[in-house]
Amino acid sequence: AILGFAAWATPWAAMASLERFALVAALLPWLALAAETPLPGHSISNPPDISHLARMWHLTGTVMPSHRSLILTPGVAHRVGTVFSRTPLKTNDFEASFTFSATPKVPGQFDNDGFAFWLSEENSTAVLNDASIKHAHNQDELIAGSWLTSYTKAGMGLLGYKNNYKGVGVFFLNGKDGKTVSIKKNDGTLNPSIGSGLPDPNQLKLDYQSGADFKVKVRVKPDAIEVEIEGAGSLKLETNTQPGAYIGFSCYGGEKDTYNPVAERSAVVELKGLKLNNFASGQGEDMASAPEQPKALPTEKEDVLGAHSSFKDHRDESEAIKELTNMVFKLVIETKPQRDQMKSAIASLSKRIESIEKSFAALRVEIDKKTGHKLSEEFEAIKKELADINKVAANDHDARGKKLASLHNDIEHVHKSAASGGDISGHLETLSQSNEKVIDQLTNEHQRMFGVSLFVIAFIIIAGLSLYNKFRCWEKKHVL
Repeated sequence: AILGFAAWATPWAAMASLERFALVAALLPWLALAAETPLPGHSISNPPDISHLARMWHLTGTVMPSHRSLILTPGVAHRVGTVFSRTPLKTNDFEASFTFSATPKVPGQFDNDGFAFWLSEENSTAVLNDASIKHAHNQDELIAGSWLTSYTKAGMGLLGYKNNYKGVGVFFLNGKDGKTVSIKKNDGTLNPSIGSGLPDPNQLKLDYQSGADFKVKVRVKPDAIEVEIEGAGSLKLETNTQPGAYIGFSCYGGEKDTYNPVAERSAVVELKGLKLNNFASGQGEDMASAPEQPKALPTEKEDVLGAHSSFKDHRDESEAIKELTNMVFKLVIETKPQRDQMKSAIASLSKRIESIEKSFAALRVEIDKKTGHKLSEEFEAIKKELADINKVAANDHDARGKKLASLHNDIEHVHKSAASGGDISGHLETLSQSNEKVIDQLTNEHQRMFGVSLFVIAFIIIAGLSLYNKFRCWEKKHVL
């Protein structure tokens, strides 16, 4: 009986084993998902941690951390910026998710601006270091405006990074074909640029410069790379990937024929966080290079040496001078195009004024030849006579004013005498008659001067109209 029961139970045990195996196989994807681990060394918080950026990332050009985001470009044309990881990833099965915004001051003013997310097979820090020091951070070339030409000749002509890059780039471009998002792989043999090879046919039409926040997920697998933009679509690139990629961003502020850096700005691009998760087993990054979490101290410790050093004031002064120097340098660089434009406008205006002066001098000589006498000297004489008449009238008016003041004083004196007593009616009669004569004389002189003024004005008008008529007659006779 026992043997019969064992023979009956054996098939059911085998079926149970098969069910357990199927259950385990079905749970494998979920177990793999549960194995997802963050990669803090290759992530960027928002707002960014400055010490983490300095330790794990290589920043050049316009890239700068702020209190709310990592600014890739502040909207300055003809400028580039890059930020790349200093250490490679040790996995080829991970996801990079980041949020960005691009806000132009006036849309459509600049061409070929944009940025890219890179998966580089090369050490990007070593690639960029030499060109950045010699050109992008060279003060003399920045002032002269020649740095971009030298930077491009060094091979860095694709949004601030190599044209013949090795790896994969996700490009957010503002070109002649509009605003696009595309993905392209290069093994170093291609030399793409904006308008020539980019954007890639594998693209999405997206107005990423609307000022809104866009969430992007780049899923890297051993046999493919998928790019998903939340609410806008997705792209997929079938390619084999290997561990050891350096990740980062590069950007270019665009170009314009006539550019006023004070009033015009291209799109301000802000990176609002980057997060990486590893889906493979094992370490996805070098944990030795990952940023250490700061330990909370029980109490704050005072920097006694720094606070009480005799050189503290000198250090503060040096920092202030350094900051002021950087601000002045930035101001000089940004206002140089405007100053050059003002110099050119002033030089052009000076040439025009000189040409007008020469034309007036030639016209004066020609008029003197045709009339037989110097009209300019005659006009000067007329102006001098008018000035003399005005001066005489003013002097005469002052003299009469003085006489009236003297007369008023005499009248006041007479009133005082009358108040003291005595019969002065005869004197008042005489004084009243004298006052009437003076008033009549003043009225006559005023009328005479008014008539003389009217005559002079009429003479000037008639002379001007005669001269104008004469010029018109010469013009009709094709003399001028």
